[in-house]
Amino acid sequence: MPDPNLAAFLKEVNQQIALVYDEEGLALLQNELHGRNDVDALQQAEIVNEKLLRYVKSQSTRVAKFKRLQLGDALQRRQLERMPILGYEALGGVEVNQLYALAANMSDSYQRLKLCAFRQPYDCTLSLIPDVQRVVQESSNLEEIEYYWLEWRRITGLATRRQFVSFMELYKKTAKLNGFVHAEDYWFRNLELTGHQSMTLLNELMAALQPLFLQFHAHVRGSLRKMHGERLVARGRPYPQHLAEVFLANAFGRVRADWFVDMPSPEAGLANLTDALHRRGLTTTLRVFWNVAEYFRGLGLPQLEGSLWAHAQPVSAQNEDHCWHKAWRFHTLSRTNFSYCPLNDEERFFDMFEAQCDLHYFRAATVQPTLLREEPFPNFGDALGKCFSLAASSPRYLRKLGLLQGTQWLGLPPRLNRLYVQGLRIIFLLPVFYVLDRYRVEVLRGHIKADDNEAFWRLTELYTGATAPQRRNNDQFDVPAKLLMEVDDQYTSQLLSTVLQFQLYKHFCSMTGQYLEGSADRPLDLCDLSDKREVGPSLLHAMSLGSSLHYKEILEQLLGTGDLSMDGLLTYFKPLHDWLTLQNRKNGVEVGWQ
Repeated sequence: MPDPNLAAFLKEVNQQIALVYDEEGLALLQNELHGRNDVDALQQAEIVNEKLLRYVKSQSTRVAKFKRLQLGDALQRRQLERMPILGYEALGGVEVNQLYALAANMSDSYQRLKLCAFRQPYDCTLSLIPDVQRVVQESSNLEEIEYYWLEWRRITGLATRRQFVSFMELYKKTAKLNGFVHAEDYWFRNLELTGHQSMTLLNELMAALQPLFLQFHAHVRGSLRKMHGERLVARGRPYPQHLAEVFLANAFGRVRADWFVDMPSPEAGLANLTDALHRRGLTTTLRVFWNVAEYFRGLGLPQLEGSLWAHAQPVSAQNEDHCWHKAWRFHTLSRTNFSYCPLNDEERFFDMFEAQCDLHYFRAATVQPTLLREEPFPNFGDALGKCFSLAASSPRYLRKLGLLQGTQWLGLPPRLNRLYVQGLRIIFLLPVFYVLDRYRVEVLRGHIKADDNEAFWRLTELYTGATAPQRRNNDQFDVPAKLLMEVDDQYTSQLLSTVLQFQLYKHFCSMTGQYLEGSADRPLDLCDLSDKREVGPSLLHAMSLGSSLHYKEILEQLLGTGDLSMDGLLTYFKPLHDWLTLQNRKNGVEVGWQ
């Protein structure tokens, strides 16, 4: 039963944390509106974060006491479990300042470090993104592509090797000071799983993905061999990472069928949705916003009020890498804020579905106390949003909306082209995510040294089927070159979010009869969820739970199972998997590597 003393304590905590969260949210919103390098906004966010940590520290003794006494009902105990922890602040003194400096230096290095242009040693002004990225994508000079691949790893490894080693040692110490016996348990704490449970789950998911990935990898390796010859792309061996990265990068942004030598059906082409949006009259963000709002209303979610757009604000960024729509949660204000990107293209169109899904999620979760309004694990909400942007990309829905004309887009050839590009964007990233977290977990377990470059490449070759253009050893250090987020950010949550995205999509499509197993007329990749009002009640209920339950319990209520499964993704890409298998067998393409 509820404990009155604990209830009074939690009421105070929720009120104080709500105020701090809102201060941080306002600072981050200002940074989004005025530019990502708004010094005042960033400093304010940092000050607010310090305020939160001071408050958490001041209440830590009382939290520990309530936990030890096991007072209160399930909801009260859950709030205690979801209290922010000290994290790095547990180090204290010199060490915490050292750790923050290490993390900041490694993060800043990606923006600060410059590369010298190919064969121009006096022109050392190129940033990785977008300068080198653009040069490599447009280059047909293999020597130039290899140069930039090696040079980026040389300067990031030299700049951050010692810092990475020191950071991982301090991370282990942080884990112990926060009450975790095993550092890998602290690494996966946001999943509320132990390190062993998390790695078991990841291993099971990777094993399930392997048959599809092996066939797709073999096909891409065959394409690279056609482009670059057997001397560079040997049979039965991992493909060169620098060449594969350029090939896979072509699947992002504005994609053209003629960029790929083995597109399933070149004559069927790819739809140009950006042109279609303008032809259809969806030429402003305002029109897209209300079109997407109607989509969610058709699912049975609440109608958005007109004042929401009246208070929406455009972001300052006008480039494609940083210009996105975003919902902003505030705990003590009566309304939800919304910022939007003025650009109007295919990417921003689908991003609107994700942003509005967040909006509904934030509002539904307000029934919970502040401590339980967050998602049950990082990127859980992202999976929900991407589920509906995936649904909106269905050719059946796009045809209903008038963005695709004619029935040819429902046929297998253009469907395979679409699945091929989607697969390049999604399937090849999952093993990379796995390796980046697996490597750091092995470091935390003490199985390998933090700068064991040879161990990193063993994992990379084993799980991604990629190798370096030149042999790498422990004289180099290539891990930082791939960690394009913060050094302590998990890639696991992104991997699990992708898996959940497709699992949710299959569930809703099965529930509404838009997907029928074995049906040629209702495959998963054509599923259209628009106007399926039966989706709304269970979706809103799951959203309203916030993090009041473990993610497994929320999934049990939403999906009928608490287990994350690769089945949705595999079902979605089954037509492509079948085609890849047939093409590889037909063309004598070897599958796998040694």
